[in-house]
Amino acid sequence: MEKMIERGLLYDYYGGLLNEKNRRIYEACVTDDMSLSEISDEMGISRQAVSESLKRIDSKLRNYEDELGLIEKNRKLESILHELEGVLSSEDMDRKKALLLVDRIKEVI
Repeated sequence: MEKMIERGLLYDYYGGLLNEKNRRIYEACVTDDMSLSEISDEMGISRQAVSESLKRIDSKLRNYEDELGLIEKNRKLESILHELEGVLSSEDMDRKKALLLVDRIKEVI
């Protein structure tokens, strides 16, 4: 299950960088949850070709994340924003802490 979630995230962030054929193969696997056989029948290629394509695409998408780090940046921002929300919603808001969190956001972006 975790692999499918990772694949989905990678596709959401970087799928637009794939060529049309690779996008169709990856969508069939990740979003449509099709088997290798189903994809091979639909695409008119062998199961082996589908399997090898998926491995290459996985590698390519992970490399994009390694280089660009958009998913990791988003996770950091979500965490900092959640913390900032807590600071801002408290009755005795700590202005200095809020400004430090804003500085952390600037570092991420």
